Amino acid sequence: LMATLVAALLLSYSPSPRPALPPPRFSAALQLTSAAAQRSDGVLPLPASPLPHFAWRTVVTFAANPAAFLVIPLLFRFAPGLDVLGANWATDRMALRHGLVGTAPLLALTLLPLDRIPALSSLREVTTASKTICLYAFGARLVPLRAFAAATLLAGSAAVCEELAFRGALMGGAERLCLQLLPPRICALIALAAQALLFGRLHSYTASAAYFAAATVAGCAFGAAFLATRNLAVPVLMHFAVDMVSFLVCHVQVSRSGEAEQRRLIGGDSPIATALRGLVGVPPGAPPRADERSAPQQGA
Repeated sequence: LMATLVAALLLSYSPSPRPALPPPRFSAALQLTSAAAQRSDGVLPLPASPLPHFAWRTVVTFAANPAAFLVIPLLFRFAPGLDVLGANWATDRMALRHGLVGTAPLLALTLLPLDRIPALSSLREVTTASKTICLYAFGARLVPLRAFAAATLLAGSAAVCEELAFRGALMGGAERLCLQLLPPRICALIALAAQALLFGRLHSYTASAAYFAAATVAGCAFGAAFLATRNLAVPVLMHFAVDMVSFLVCHVQVSRSGEAEQRRLIGGDSPIATALRGLVGVPPGAPPRADERSAPQQGA
């Protein structure tokens, strides 16, 4: 009887249906491994990392860079007969008027699309270098108020420190030394050319001579304004206005250029891009440099 009951229970037992299990979810690492296995080169793709963002620490680092030039006017401070501020130093309406007049042609050269002219196509390197600086300084997103404040700090630091060093100290000192041997007009031209070439050399941000040439022209303009007025306030105002406008215009252009262009700027091979990667750092997801793209992958 017991055996008959057990057999009846077994025959009548019907297991309840179980819900269908979802397909197994692979981890992100396993998915990447599977994708890499299907690629011919076997390179494991890395997830895109965030682009540079606005940070006051980066802005202050950039602003402190021109302060290194203050050593030059400090050394020339005790030179006899040399006034780094100029014999006619004044911050009046006349200096403002002269500064605005001198700024106009420089802004025209800066903002006009001269790189579209075939003979001046190398100026595209200058534009790329300037955009790279703005990308690191102000970030990838448009931040108008913070960018305005940061541009004021950066332009003011560069204008004051570099004009004191190049136009006030170096140009004035070279002119004073030359006066012992040559006529005043020739000495002024020699001092103007010498400081402009040095200014351009220290601003060589591109692999070619494009940025060197552009910075040398700017150095000539600032130096000519100092020679004409003997008032350092004039080139300081010119330098500040040109840098201020350039920073803000460049920030708008970079923020609207798109992620692909911004990552291309970060992974550039220009001297300024390489220097900024070492100074500020480069996001891990940025494209590698040209000399690293063809390098063989090392095994773990």
